[in-house]
Amino acid sequence: MKNINISNIENYLYMFDDENNQFNDIQWVEPIFIAMARAYQNDKKIDIKTNNQYLKSMIENEFKEGKTYSPVEQIHNRNGLEKISSHLTSVMLKNFSLTPKDTRDLRDYLQYLFLELMNNVADHAHSKVGGYVMTQYYPENKKVQFVVADRGVAFLENMKLNFSDIDNEEEAIFKALKKGVTSTVQKMYGQEKNAGYGLYAMFEILKMTGGRFVIISNDTLLRYEGNNFQTKKLENLWRGVVVAFEFDEANIDYDMDYFKRNYLWSEIIDDEDEDYF
Repeated sequence: MKNINISNIENYLYMFDDENNQFNDIQWVEPIFIAMARAYQNDKKIDIKTNNQYLKSMIENEFKEGKTYSPVEQIHNRNGLEKISSHLTSVMLKNFSLTPKDTRDLRDYLQYLFLELMNNVADHAHSKVGGYVMTQYYPENKKVQFVVADRGVAFLENMKLNFSDIDNEEEAIFKALKKGVTSTVQKMYGQEKNAGYGLYAMFEILKMTGGRFVIISNDTLLRYEGNNFQTKKLENLWRGVVVAFEFDEANIDYDMDYFKRNYLWSEIIDDEDEDYF
């Protein structure tokens, strides 16, 4: 029986090969695989048959309110992303028992992260099926998992448009994690400045909270866990990008205003970084 999760997702990428449409014998599955399955299904125009009821219901859009997981949402462009982000966040917040201030700060964290990662897909994926997003709260170990998956051009093709010295997906992913290599321009302090630090913000928040993430870009997987990076060249590639992160409730420093001041806005006045991803 297959137990598919964020820690072993690379072992099950063969299920997205062109010739494979068998998704049976799954005992446990996490959102990272579900979002990928939805993107794969739409891309290949196939029906996915499975004996796992959870996966089956999410593939067939049979979401019911009151669950610890969100529906799978499809995104194509920036239109409606704030509404999707708010909905995903509200589903997650129902599972937390927090003070009003902590609830407000956690809402800001989640909405910011969800929106920025979805913006990256909308702006850069060039995916004919868009992207698929989902989030889930696990009450037993009090963790949140979020995933966005697309079937687009991935990191390297995007980065090579502006960085001629980048030669592979691994270098492209690490470049995208740096501050200022961003896709969002907003007005701050009366000037147009970079504000969309999606992957950088995710990385910094997860460093502070002891969280973890997985990024897949075509033939490369980057995993961050326990303050360490691990990269893998994939035997079975994923055509496009997958970004999934987890953090534990107990480790969260909820002060979002502090994070914005010290990690996002600290150099905003004279930050002249390029606006690429």
